[in-house]
Amino acid sequence: MSVRSVYLDTSALVKRYVVEEHSDRVDELYSESYAGRVRIGFSVWNIGEVAVVLDKYEERGIVEDARIVFARFIGESHLLVKLNQLKLIPLNFRVVVEAVNYVFKHGIYVADAVQLASAEGFDTFLTYDEKLAQIAKIEGLNVI
Repeated sequence: MSVRSVYLDTSALVKRYVVEEHSDRVDELYSESYAGRVRIGFSVWNIGEVAVVLDKYEERGIVEDARIVFARFIGESHLLVKLNQLKLIPLNFRVVVEAVNYVFKHGIYVADAVQLASAEGFDTFLTYDEKLAQIAKIEGLNVI
């Protein structure tokens, strides 16, 4: 049986570290990854986006200390890379050019376009952003 692969956008990643609706689903996905049954992935771009979201959550009182939560995210990501269960997608010229094409085609922010361009080669795409999910489906991604 081949290992499935799931690309996570920032909306999904944050649910791992902040209890929100559907956090349990993301936690299950991580459990499957630790068990070697699912390989997860995300763009290095997401690292910065997670920091921004956590900072805003701290300002709104949703998390007490964004830096501590962010350190947990980095630590777990580092461990999963070492276990070969996390594939980090670099932000390279190819990804940026493909992302810009999505910007012009769909009128979306480059941050969302980077997610689409980085998800290439993954079996599924996990997002909790409705608009991004619709565009991902149009682009032929299997969205969960």
